[in-house]
Amino acid sequence: MSATLHVRYLLAAIAAVAFLATAPARAQTPSANALAMAKEFVGIMGIGRQFEGIPNQMESISTRVILQSASLYLSSNPALMNDLKEIVDTLVPEYQPRSAEMPAEIVKLYATKFTEQELKDLLAFYKSPLGKKLIAENDAIGQQTAKRADEWVGKFRQEIAERIRGELKKRGKVQQ
Repeated sequence: MSATLHVRYLLAAIAAVAFLATAPARAQTPSANALAMAKEFVGIMGIGRQFEGIPNQMESISTRVILQSASLYLSSNPALMNDLKEIVDTLVPEYQPRSAEMPAEIVKLYATKFTEQELKDLLAFYKSPLGKKLIAENDAIGQQTAKRADEWVGKFRQEIAERIRGELKKRGKVQQ
């Protein structure tokens, strides 16, 4: 897999968490065994190493969304600077732990795309015909992840904007 494709997957995967958490229940929930095999497979494929940087990336993206949301209020009322700084300083560490959700979601994507037997076969012999299916599914997973990423960022931005507005309202800085 090319570095460009890894970057695309990484950026898309970062945003998938909220969408997956709010998506309707899937018909097939992967078993603990399927999840364990998918996790091992992700590690063998090097995808695990590719996503080791997710916490730092997620923090910067989460922080960026929070700052962008706060800047909307600041641009319309510069007098809110101190209040917004306090609110942002509270929200950043609060939302930081959500970065731990992403590696589990990547594993879950693989565990739902492949059966336990397929995962076992992938672990045993990657260059089998099943390996060809993996390549085909990787493209589909990447496309789905990119779509979910866009949706997640929108929902996250809205959630942060509502939190900031609520905090400013409590302080009497904005009206309804």
